[in-house]
Amino acid sequence: MSHAAKVEVRELTPELLDDYLRFFDKDAFTDFPEWSECYCGFYDEPGDNWDASAKAGPAHRAARAERIRSGQAHGLLALVEGKVVGWCNAQARSRFLNMRRYATVVDDPKEPVGSIMCFLVAPGHRGKGVGTALLKAACDKFRRDNLHVAEGYPTTNPVKRAREIPWAEENYKGSLGMYLKAGFKIHGQLERFAIVRKQL
Repeated sequence: MSHAAKVEVRELTPELLDDYLRFFDKDAFTDFPEWSECYCGFYDEPGDNWDASAKAGPAHRAARAERIRSGQAHGLLALVEGKVVGWCNAQARSRFLNMRRYATVVDDPKEPVGSIMCFLVAPGHRGKGVGTALLKAACDKFRRDNLHVAEGYPTTNPVKRAREIPWAEENYKGSLGMYLKAGFKIHGQLERFAIVRKQL
């Protein structure tokens, strides 16, 4: 049996709040602390100003926890042997409060599209099928939610930096190859990222 076959994917619910927070508190960003204060709330924060500093972490954590408790946060958790090892921020595009720079891809806000905004896989579980399992589960969820299109935004031309780009930063949108292998097709190409789509 492959390692990928042991990945269990669950939809985020208020009952899984503690598991979600434990993953972000302890495992998600052990090799990339610069983003450890996000708690995947970036696309739910109104306005143009996102405080990425460490001091904002507790506020982001509290806001995200409240959204999960109230059933307003959606996405998928990947578990291996009962422990969360991955996360995918996937839901109806219309539910994201702030698409930020990805708003440019929205031609028709009423279109029944499911958006896949972020993947996060803990070190030690990368390259073992966790992202692929999350992507499949996202498409399945979108079908259950009566959405007609799955849409992702893989980075195709990362910003050149003097330092090496950490794995989590380079891959948090999912790789183009992973999407294409799952049957997605390139719908559009912008300067930094592609829009990929799959009819459901």
